[in-house]
Amino acid sequence: MAWPRFKLNRIDSVLLVLVVLMAVLWLLRSAVSTLEPHLQLIQALLVLFGGFFAVYRLMALGRWVARKLLWRVRHRMIAVFFFVGVLPISLGVLVVAWGVVLLLGPVTAHLITEEFSRQSSRMEAMAAPLLWQLRDLPPADRPAFLLRYHSQSESRFPGLMLQAELDGTTASFPAGSLAGALPSQLPESGGLVRKDDAFFLAAVAQEGSLTERVVAVVPVTSSTLSGIIPGLGILELPQRADAPGEGARPAAALGRPVPVGGGIPAPASVFDWQINWPVQTLVVDPNTGQARPITFLLRTRPSALWQRIFAQETEMTFGLFTVVGYILAALFLGNLLVSFIVALSLTRTLTRAVNDLYVGTGHVNRGDLAYKIDVRGTDQISDLSRSFNAMTASLERLMEDSKRRQQLEAELEIAREVQGRLFPASPPELGDLEALGVCRPARAVSGDFFDYVHLDDGKLAISFGDVSGKGISAALVMASLHSILRTQVSLLSSGGSQGLERAASLVVERANLQLCEGTAPEKFSTLFFGAYDPESGRLTYSNAGHLPPLLLRDGKISRLEINGMIVGAFPHAEYSATSVALESGDILVAYTDGVTEPENAQGEEYGEERLRRAVSHRADQGLQSVIEGVMDDVVRWTGDSPLQDDMTMLVLRRRR
Repeated sequence: MAWPRFKLNRIDSVLLVLVVLMAVLWLLRSAVSTLEPHLQLIQALLVLFGGFFAVYRLMALGRWVARKLLWRVRHRMIAVFFFVGVLPISLGVLVVAWGVVLLLGPVTAHLITEEFSRQSSRMEAMAAPLLWQLRDLPPADRPAFLLRYHSQSESRFPGLMLQAELDGTTASFPAGSLAGALPSQLPESGGLVRKDDAFFLAAVAQEGSLTERVVAVVPVTSSTLSGIIPGLGILELPQRADAPGEGARPAAALGRPVPVGGGIPAPASVFDWQINWPVQTLVVDPNTGQARPITFLLRTRPSALWQRIFAQETEMTFGLFTVVGYILAALFLGNLLVSFIVALSLTRTLTRAVNDLYVGTGHVNRGDLAYKIDVRGTDQISDLSRSFNAMTASLERLMEDSKRRQQLEAELEIAREVQGRLFPASPPELGDLEALGVCRPARAVSGDFFDYVHLDDGKLAISFGDVSGKGISAALVMASLHSILRTQVSLLSSGGSQGLERAASLVVERANLQLCEGTAPEKFSTLFFGAYDPESGRLTYSNAGHLPPLLLRDGKISRLEINGMIVGAFPHAEYSATSVALESGDILVAYTDGVTEPENAQGEEYGEERLRRAVSHRADQGLQSVIEGVMDDVVRWTGDSPLQDDMTMLVLRRRR
């Protein structure tokens, strides 16, 4: 991956100027101290503007990196699944874990504070009978009784200290133990008490006058906590930094927590990690008599908290909760695993298909249409790959068809050139007779033909016809018929005593016989063949099934007769010939059905009648103008539709 080439644009120029200005200001601050306050303000503004432009430039770099990294669909899918799947699941797991911690922590803190209150109540219940019994004893017997009572109760309250205040006398056990352990004033209700860095659990039993009471005090130590919260963990008790006598201790020890308790339980599983949770409770300050909140730190494990919360439940209930928890955890992990596998499979399928399509389009772009994509599966992506393979196969066929079409067009062009050479290159020059033929093929090649040949005796042989069908096959038959007629026209000059009419009919008969022998039966042609004798001015012709030519004389149009059937269909057909005299100014028009049969948008044919009018209107014009005028009139009649058939006309005119 190439790094972007950053040009020095306006933003880069601004950043460079800001850096230079900041350097200059730094030098000025060092040189001129009186300007330092003003320069600091200016420098701060420059830093602000520079940071803005730098962030903008970094954002441009980030967009470029994002485009490069997310160009591949695989990377985009990974990003989508990360933000849609992995990130929400991870946040969900964190939320659940934090919810569990929030659930266990406050519940455990409540359990600890409740245990402190319960222990204080038990101590008060223990001290109340002592007050009643000491009241009935003489003052001299009270210390001994206090000793026996202490020995009986210490097993339940380790470190127990007792003090009885009756009738203005005070007795304590151990003797003098409470003198320095507690402050001068104790709370009336007892509870958790703090003196300097020491914590005590105190209970006061009194009745009637406030001067008669029994005070029971237990120091908060590891053994005490082990009895109150067995197996729960370590409770760190904070030290007070303003405690009296702190000057005698090292400064490093001030405020250091004191761990008390039975130790952190052993982990129940690899996921049973140690957690630290703050526990807040009220601690009475005897010097002021006020209760203030104080925070302990509980170091424990979730399994210990779980067991403590469900300590009052039966083994069956606890086991049920445990099994349900394992089932939910297994379902969650299974769902996570299935989601991961499905996401991985979908990502792999989609990205592989897109990559295959990308590689396939590269092969197609290089012209390799035979390349095929491996199709896997039956989904829409697989159908897309199949469609791509079908498309390349279609393109390959189209390319082959295009090549064949180009070859065919090239061959048609050659055929058109060859056929063009078959038509006479220029009109004949024959005394008082003008002759001109024109062919407009509907396709590249035509099945219509015309020809005129000068004979040795001065006569002019003309031929005109229309081969059935269109295209190459019709053009080949036309070329064959053209060649046959060229070889047979010698009969016209060597007819001798047979006469010109017999010679013309004999040419048509032989042409028919040779065409039947050399072509298929369905390939036939119409033929108008004749010879013009300039000495007599007569046209001798044989019309083999062709449309009757039109003779325009003195403004009137008549039709020449048909002498026989088409050529190329029946080998033994007989033909006759007819002679007609052409007078000065006569125009003879021979035409194919491509002139009269084209239809307009309403399906109406152009027809012979319109052809007659078109020829009559142009009778005084040149032969080229007559032919082009008629053909253009036919094209206008059909409108925008292409030619339906070849249009061919041969016009003869005897000069005046």
